[in-house]
Amino acid sequence: MATINSREIVDEIIAHNGQYPGDPQLVVKIVQYNNQWNGNLAYGLIYEGMDLNAYHDSLACHNPVTLWERSNA
Repeated sequence: MATINSREIVDEIIAHNGQYPGDPQLVVKIVQYNNQWNGNLAYGLIYEGMDLNAYHDSLACHNPVTLWERSNA
């Protein structure tokens, strides 16, 4: 699972419908959650082919909420 803490990067991925400039992998879903260590916000990136519920089913991810899902456009 790919986790980042930068809302700016998340916004960039969303603005480009799942494609981060320079990254060959396509993000299809972003989950916002509180991490288990300090409760800070974190963002789980789910790439094509990954389990779409990975962050929702993880005990390490508290209060997971789907922030964004890729449109087919």
